[in-house]
Amino acid sequence: MATDVKMPQLSDTMSSGKILTWKKKEGDQISRGDILAEVETDKANLEIESFFNGTLLKIMVPASSTAKVGEVIAVIGAAGESVAAGSTSAVTATAPTTPAPAAAPKAAPVSPQLAAAPTAPSVASSEERIKASPLAKRVAEQLQVNLSSIQGSGPHGRIVRRDVEAAAGGGSTAPAYQPATTPAPLPPLSAVGQGQAAGSYTPLSKMRETIARRMQESVTTAPHFYVTTSVDMGEAMRLREVLKERAEYKGISMNHLVIKAVAYGLKHEPRVNAAMKNEQLYQPGQINIGIITAIPDGLLIPVLKEVDTLSLKDVVFEARAAIDRARAGRPSSTDLSGGTFSISNMGMFDVESFTAIINPGQGGILAVSAVKEQPVVKNGQIVIGSVMKATVSVDHRIIDGVMASTFLKHFKDALEMPALLMA
Repeated sequence: MATDVKMPQLSDTMSSGKILTWKKKEGDQISRGDILAEVETDKANLEIESFFNGTLLKIMVPASSTAKVGEVIAVIGAAGESVAAGSTSAVTATAPTTPAPAAAPKAAPVSPQLAAAPTAPSVASSEERIKASPLAKRVAEQLQVNLSSIQGSGPHGRIVRRDVEAAAGGGSTAPAYQPATTPAPLPPLSAVGQGQAAGSYTPLSKMRETIARRMQESVTTAPHFYVTTSVDMGEAMRLREVLKERAEYKGISMNHLVIKAVAYGLKHEPRVNAAMKNEQLYQPGQINIGIITAIPDGLLIPVLKEVDTLSLKDVVFEARAAIDRARAGRPSSTDLSGGTFSISNMGMFDVESFTAIINPGQGGILAVSAVKEQPVVKNGQIVIGSVMKATVSVDHRIIDGVMASTFLKHFKDALEMPALLMA
């Protein structure tokens, strides 16, 4: 019997996806785990895997078209099987709403879906698709730059915005670009002041639009409450120095210890690992920690699943792999969903202290600052210690100060007595 393949929700914020390329064609044999298509979401380009065996009977949503989450995009069944008989729902649900192919991109002037690179004879085939960030594609279309002629400077040769701007400017990177056609209106001279030069406007990338919407949603719906602690990182730093010499801990950083300590804190104070959903308290069954990761066009939050059940060695491996995929613009289909708590670490930027905005759908986030040498009192003596400040932001509708403080106490214990991280 034919089976509908629906557009999956590949991230917590995804409501629709644009099919960039189909990796299989109608009539191909499909095995469970085969890559069916590549989809552009609000955060990254992700691949859709098949969960079924059979023949690809029908592609319902062609490449360059957009489908909502849950919409039927293809049908898989037995060879020769009638799609209408085996998947009537797919045909009736999709036929009237199938998006028009991207042959006429001007039909929606400022669509939130990022357009692909301009059509040109030298554009790479679907098998050799050009690696470019969504923002780079949009800038390339507006500046009429052929992406196939650009050497990317991003991770793994990925083309980013600055590469497109440099190509359009003859080699020099401009601080901002002007659209090739229909430029955004500038404010009147009176608005910027006598003699003051008017600034330029740059459209938000799809990712930045999502970030802006989500952050505004968070600060306007969740009353944030903040609790800060100082952690003596001396023992944790010594543990890292020992472990980094071992092959199985290759690449271990202080952030990996922080991730494991957060899982320890959430396990001992699970009330912080919660969220407000549908006007009710939601308590997840897992501890899934999102790691806020900066990329050239914005932020991604790869999620480590069930961190409390992972060894420190596994945390190092899984976190490095997920972050590398995110920075390369190739997160897996499960990397960006399911988070129950997040970490924002700005210690590498020498930040002494900050607060973070809660990721919508979660109840808390930890802001981690740099480790600083400063005088501390130990056994009645003033000595030089290595101190890190950490601030937890919680949704005060469901998490109060006692819960937040208890979480921080266990988090601090795990880093000051790092043997707890090895359990």
